[in-house]
Amino acid sequence: MESQTAFNISLSILAFFSKRNLFNGLTQWATNQLARLTIFLNKPNIANNVEELATIWQELMPEDGREYFKIGEIKKNTAYTEIHLQCPLRGTGNVEACNKLMNYDRKLMNAAGGTLIVLESQSNSGKNYCRLAIRKEGLDTSDLIPANKKGKVNQNKTTTR
Repeated sequence: MESQTAFNISLSILAFFSKRNLFNGLTQWATNQLARLTIFLNKPNIANNVEELATIWQELMPEDGREYFKIGEIKKNTAYTEIHLQCPLRGTGNVEACNKLMNYDRKLMNAAGGTLIVLESQSNSGKNYCRLAIRKEGLDTSDLIPANKKGKVNQNKTTTR
């Protein structure tokens, strides 16, 4: 299990690359490899329900920093979780870079039989945490708008007068 300090250093390095489109391939490769390593070292079970998925997500985070990875409410088929550590992308407005970094968490949840969507990102929300939604893999997620799509949805709307 990696320490929170090592996690934060990795996050800072990956954030540097995720902000630069030139390194999209490297960022995806690195987040995939780190997720594979985490999965290999921790061997998560396939979850039977959304509560188990949320717990597995939290348990796959550094043991000495789990207080930053909070399980909020669980409604019906969705677990809402939050990441309260200071992300290097906080306030940058670069939600696409956040989406690239969160590939790591999405891969972890895929391995446990789930789907993870970032609903709010520290990069552009003005909040000091990110808000995520987790569902069992295969369930409809069309009602969950990813943070990196929200601005695009609003930009594509036109008003007529």
